[in-house]
Amino acid sequence: MHIKTLVKRNMMLFFKDKSAVFFSLMAVFVVLFLYICFLGDMMIKPLEEAFGKHARELSDNWIMAGMLGTVSLTTSLSVLGIIIDDKSKRILQDFQVSPLTQKEIIISYILSTFIITFLVSLFTLGIAELYIVSYGGEWLTLSALGNVLLIMCISIFSCTTMLFVIMSFFTSTSSFSNVTTIIGTLSGFLMGIYVPIGSLPTFLQTAIRFFPPSHGASLFRKAMLEEPMQRIFASFSPETLSNFREQFGLDFYYGNTMCTTPISIAVLFVTGLAFLIVAFLIMKRKK
Repeated sequence: MHIKTLVKRNMMLFFKDKSAVFFSLMAVFVVLFLYICFLGDMMIKPLEEAFGKHARELSDNWIMAGMLGTVSLTTSLSVLGIIIDDKSKRILQDFQVSPLTQKEIIISYILSTFIITFLVSLFTLGIAELYIVSYGGEWLTLSALGNVLLIMCISIFSCTTMLFVIMSFFTSTSSFSNVTTIIGTLSGFLMGIYVPIGSLPTFLQTAIRFFPPSHGASLFRKAMLEEPMQRIFASFSPETLSNFREQFGLDFYYGNTMCTTPISIAVLFVTGLAFLIVAFLIMKRKK
């Protein structure tokens, strides 16, 4: 009962703050704006030389999948600002001397962040699908949609617990604002949204492969591009498909070893679980 009440309280605080809701969607608006005004032409023209009329569908699905990966990270970060606000107002201290347990406090923050981020991700998915279809693409199949929703849950879980641990070291709203700006700026590059991963310098490609949320973006791309690639690459060689998947961040390679879908899922799940354990240890030690 305590957890349910705290989750409801956190969600009401977030949705009552219009600026918080707006900035949680900022990553979506920024990516759409950049893609419509600049990135779209840069992406589509080179693809048209190889894939003709299918270039638009490939590019749109690729950028929208990356946007979903970014939302898992940036929205979770925005929602977790509630913790910083509670710290600055000493509300968290009141919680800690109340009958509430540390476990209930942690779970309520993480669960409310997960729910809110999932809702924002659903909204983003709706915008993404409308955009893709409006430019001649096709709706996600039911199986692809199911995969996207499953990936969404795992990606949000991983990002939420990771950021919760990071936020536990901050106490002021100014420092939180700085961190939000830095992570929001870097997320586009670390998710390989603005530029295909294969076009980035080697050290950045390595950083992306070892950044857990990037595996979420990779999984979103696999799910959303699976159907279009089956149709479009039917007349192309397997090497062309393999090069496309690596260049555009669908497949990660560590040396000569490819990171498969189960491995990426395991990376996200294990990362989320590890940070959840660390979160409990940190809160227990502080108490």
